[in-house]
Amino acid sequence: MIGRAPARFLVALILTLGVIPPHAAQSQPAQTLKATSRPSAPAPISFQEETLDNGLRVIYAPLHQTPVVHVRVIYHVGSRDERPDRQGFAHMFEHMMFRGSAHVKPEEHMKLIGIVGGISNAFTSFDQTVYHDTIPSNQLDLALYLEADRMASFKVDENIYKTERKVVAEEWRMKQNRPYGNQYEDFMKNAFTSHSYRWTPIGNMDHLRAADVAELQDFFNTYYLPNNAILVISGDIDVEAARKAVKRYFKRIPAGEQPGREIPKEPEQNEARQAEVAYHVPLPAVMIGYHLPQYKSEDHYAMSLLSSILSGGHSSRLDRLLVNSESPQAVDVYANHMPLEDAGLFIVGATVMQGRAPPGVEQKLTEAIADICGRPVSDEELEKAKTAERIGLLHGRETANSLAVQLGDEALFGDDANRVNTALAKLQALTAQDIQRVARKYLEPNRATVLRVKPDPLGKAARAATTQASMETPVAPATRPVTARSVTFPPEYPASPSVAQTLANPKFEKGTELNVAGVRVIVMPDARLPLVNWSLTMRRGSHSDPKGQEGLAWLTGNMVRRGVKGLSYDQLNEDLESRGISIEVSDGGDFTRLAGSSTTEQLQHALQRARQLLREPTFPEAEFRKLKEQKINELSLSRESPSYVASQDLDAALFGDSPLGVQPTPESVSAISLGDVKHFYGSSYRPNEAILVLAGDVTLEKGKELAGQLLEGWESGRELPAADYHLPAAPAKRHIIVVDRPGGKQSTVRMGVRAYDISDDIKFAGSIAGQILTAGIDSRLGRYVRAEKGLAYGVHGVFQPGRHGGAFIAATDTAVESTADAIEAMFKVFNDMRGADVTAAELSESKTRVAGGMVMGMQTIQQQAGYRVDGILNNYPIDYYDKYPARIGEVTAEQVHEVMNRYVKDGEMVIVVVAPAEAVRGQLERLGEVEVVPMPAQRKGAAPTTQELVKPAAVGAGFKPARMRASRTRPIRWQRV
Repeated sequence: MIGRAPARFLVALILTLGVIPPHAAQSQPAQTLKATSRPSAPAPISFQEETLDNGLRVIYAPLHQTPVVHVRVIYHVGSRDERPDRQGFAHMFEHMMFRGSAHVKPEEHMKLIGIVGGISNAFTSFDQTVYHDTIPSNQLDLALYLEADRMASFKVDENIYKTERKVVAEEWRMKQNRPYGNQYEDFMKNAFTSHSYRWTPIGNMDHLRAADVAELQDFFNTYYLPNNAILVISGDIDVEAARKAVKRYFKRIPAGEQPGREIPKEPEQNEARQAEVAYHVPLPAVMIGYHLPQYKSEDHYAMSLLSSILSGGHSSRLDRLLVNSESPQAVDVYANHMPLEDAGLFIVGATVMQGRAPPGVEQKLTEAIADICGRPVSDEELEKAKTAERIGLLHGRETANSLAVQLGDEALFGDDANRVNTALAKLQALTAQDIQRVARKYLEPNRATVLRVKPDPLGKAARAATTQASMETPVAPATRPVTARSVTFPPEYPASPSVAQTLANPKFEKGTELNVAGVRVIVMPDARLPLVNWSLTMRRGSHSDPKGQEGLAWLTGNMVRRGVKGLSYDQLNEDLESRGISIEVSDGGDFTRLAGSSTTEQLQHALQRARQLLREPTFPEAEFRKLKEQKINELSLSRESPSYVASQDLDAALFGDSPLGVQPTPESVSAISLGDVKHFYGSSYRPNEAILVLAGDVTLEKGKELAGQLLEGWESGRELPAADYHLPAAPAKRHIIVVDRPGGKQSTVRMGVRAYDISDDIKFAGSIAGQILTAGIDSRLGRYVRAEKGLAYGVHGVFQPGRHGGAFIAATDTAVESTADAIEAMFKVFNDMRGADVTAAELSESKTRVAGGMVMGMQTIQQQAGYRVDGILNNYPIDYYDKYPARIGEVTAEQVHEVMNRYVKDGEMVIVVVAPAEAVRGQLERLGEVEVVPMPAQRKGAAPTTQELVKPAAVGAGFKPARMRASRTRPIRWQRV
């Protein structure tokens, strides 16, 4: 899925190199120290390949670190293979393929994977549709049986198509309803004129409404073939045993005629293209894209490094130019390298700060591209980008899933899975002249496509835009019989999938606990990869923000990262990123966490820098002004997001002005001074009850030594600032709040009622209740609201206990015209569950989901370190998570019945709906009294512009939304949940 710009679905990768002696950073504080050596390359990925007689390519990649296996079936079909008048077929199959096959009942696939604790999902992209299962290793046969059965025997059913078509329509509306949700789609249709990349995988709802089931069956028969697929099995496997299982289930599936692909070739672009769109958003944005060659081209290696040089971290060129400069112009900026099978794109873009000129931002982006073409990048920039690639490869060895992604993509698009093992050498061989040559080749001004987003704060354009047809219409009548592929199953073929016995309860790593300088220190060694993660958790955060200054803890944490004694913010970023060290400060409500990661070789230096952040931040006034404006701009974006607004208004209605009910606003951040930040730092960044965890390639002895260096001289004894957790009286009757969003394409529904906190043992029954209600499309909510009614793409209802309070929260997004129907459908599910005990099957399956799911949560030492810290924060005994499955196993149906009846009371629900009020108010009045309020930016006390909240000279920088991956990226995809 995507957010408001392509950078949102990507992540920054980090890397490291070089070693410096202890205390060198302290003895040379003014110097930005460069890495002096390059760590060795990661070991090659070990894998084996074979091709079955029916053409199915199979890759086996052993990874014996945890009892987990990932099964990935990649079909070589995506939106590029669709007819121009049938956009969305590939995505439609991603949904329908979970609705049963010859030996698997509808919804049973996800259910069976779920009850063993596994995760089953799928996604559709331009060039591929991928189905994947991550499971405990003893359930490999189950996953292979399920995937083989639907490959062999899926048949399109009219009722399934009609229902899932409605679900896809809700997914489409979700995208339409998000701020900037159409930006990528609008860009692609301007960047491509002939090739089918000009439309995105989400599809066209009118085309789906016009299609009949015979057309869809033809699509399946054409592309869902073993000779048009790749099967990747990675993780804790015995390769020979896996081979036998693959042949047992897949060998008999007949090959088909190799799909013919008559895809129009995109003509070379020789003239710049420009387009302007108006969205219901507060800030302008710009995207500039350039065409690249097909995936196999060696030029993509250079473009991958170029994307890192331009926006791979705080010290990258575009960040320094537009975000972290003395006069910042953008809230965020990105450079996205996106290889596709037949072509590719290189996109740069930015979200413009309020009060800045969009043409000026666009000009700076084009100047940055011209500069890359005009002169070679520096040796330091090139080496930093190569470092990021090496770290990315290390992280790609962490889990079975990450191995399978790399191998599968290279096998499909590069025709050679072993490209995963040759890429680093090719990247390392590139020179600055190579980067410049490739940039000049593709990033020419006359090859650019520019999309400009113009703010439409009142949503006038959205209201005027046409809405695609409702999916309530009947399926188009078939003009011919639906002919499924003929497959004969041998007599000995199992009539149903078998589920292996659940693995024994997982045992989580505890590490060794020490007391260093009065701080609780835990060292968790794991030498499988030369990577170390650490976190220092301090016991106060945003819950201690003063009234009217919400956002203070966040600003403080980010200002700690804005420069230390002897190093400016830019120098600090350059020093860390040249070594591949990541250090960030985050807020957790009742804690603040200073966390980081590095390679083993850079650990000493990384923790020395962490000590400076902890003890020697300089709090520069100029950085504070920039950061503050940046945060205000970011919050102005957030309060145009329907899901954000609905969640925040629900919290406020349930928890009032307690720390659980308030969030930062542009107005509260504007009230914070630098003096407030310094005071919060001085009072909260203390070792009282702090927790330091070092996890990864570090010995106990080294961990103790480094902890001592980090914590030495850190003074405790002061009382930490208190948080007032006194909660107001819970709402006593149903309260319906409609947040009026004129022009909204969908209703965003959030509802909740106060419930227990984590100290109450009823939480075990509450966990089972949430599983029964929500876990998979076979859950009660999924089965009724989504699968039967087709009212929503996603729906959930779960208990969310916290340390200081809790609630039962339910949520969905539905068509505006079906808002009340969706809420009533959810109420029916709650009422049914309150009215009778759960079935023995539901109870048993939910318990095994929990036990098996915990195995999924212990694949890396970093995940296990997270459990360890959470246990301490929650005051749990050290073996709490070891025993958790057993506690879950003791839950009875009566206890589930009790927790539902005690807390899930429809008559006391707070219901928040973000939608056009004129379209939903009448519906909702049949459920109770309706209060209509405006969107946050139009409420009393809200400043209409960020310029009224900051001084004109207070130019913005600092806040970093989810960033783009500084390397190759997979394109946008739509994922089933």
